[in-house]
Amino acid sequence: MKTADAVIIGGGIMGASAAHFLAKNRFGKIVLLEAKHLAAVSTGHSAANVRTYYTNHITLELAKRALHMFEDEHDELGGDCGFQQVGFLLLVDPNSLSVGNRIVELESKHGLDVKDLSPDDIRELAPQLSLTNVVKGVFEPRSGYADPVKTTQSLISRAEEWGLKAYQGSAATGIRKKAGQITGVETSDGAIETPVVINAAGAWAGHIDSWLDVKTSLRWSRESDLFVEMPADFGPLPVVSDPYHRSYFRPHSQNRIMAGLGAPKEIEPLHPDDYDSSLDPKTRQRIEQPLFKRVAALETAKHLGGYASIYTITDDWHPIVGARPEVEGYFAFFGGSGHGFKLAPPIGEALASIICGESPAIDIKAFRPERFIEGEPITSAWGEGNRG
Repeated sequence: MKTADAVIIGGGIMGASAAHFLAKNRFGKIVLLEAKHLAAVSTGHSAANVRTYYTNHITLELAKRALHMFEDEHDELGGDCGFQQVGFLLLVDPNSLSVGNRIVELESKHGLDVKDLSPDDIRELAPQLSLTNVVKGVFEPRSGYADPVKTTQSLISRAEEWGLKAYQGSAATGIRKKAGQITGVETSDGAIETPVVINAAGAWAGHIDSWLDVKTSLRWSRESDLFVEMPADFGPLPVVSDPYHRSYFRPHSQNRIMAGLGAPKEIEPLHPDDYDSSLDPKTRQRIEQPLFKRVAALETAKHLGGYASIYTITDDWHPIVGARPEVEGYFAFFGGSGHGFKLAPPIGEALASIICGESPAIDIKAFRPERFIEGEPITSAWGEGNRG
């Protein structure tokens, strides 16, 4: 296309969400550019957990909206997102007791279904778990996990019915501006005139910003997950978050379990254009040790491989979203910091409303790019990290 009313750079969950809701709002001709393929990097490797346990009001309200979206995935998100409503269980140890209590209080105030579980309740729910150092559980029965690739594809496919043009294998190579206003995007396949650009380029968002001399503080960290075969007669398992061991694990399919390291965890610096995407033996061991302590039956389970991907981390571990004051018509939507998957659809819905000149159902001003220089970063009772 030679002209568009808006161009989105990036085909992960954030770009797909922005494109979906702009097209749904009939904003006009929408183009999405993806240099590789949809959900190629961080999104495709996301654990894709859909949960609502947050300790600040903005992310909690967005997570609540996200949960409803995934429950009604065909109408809200365009199609099959592979949502499995297995529940979400937070194992609370003495050090996390005050935060666990706050989560129950906040979720209840926001009208969410959350349950305080005793150790005996947890044993009934998930008898496979060792409960050493566990004083109680916080359980969200409506939560679960989705398929990140299916979700991205469904968002795009439905939006294409509304006129979206999504180009895979077509990279943005520059952004044009005149008198402080966006005028177009240069691509590997030619230029597109447009007054609106959304930077949803994930790990490469800072590079896109540099074309316009816009400054953004981002870090990158290597993020790894592994898979083990689910033993016969293992039984149902919810998504489990284990702050004591700093790990998480969940079912991945009928015959395997996915596991990774949980917050707080060390930053493992990398460069997005040059990193090893394989699961190295040392990282595998770091994930397996806490997993086997919590689920002894998995110690003899067959290892089914794993991978390493990228966390793109902002200064407060929350996404950067909204109009960039430096250039009219330029919008940010990146920095998932490890929990952007579930938040992306409701944020994309809100951002689309703003771009269309409407008031969003959920006010996302807290995510504005200038919040850091204004001294208003988003905080969490968990401290730094993607638990939120």
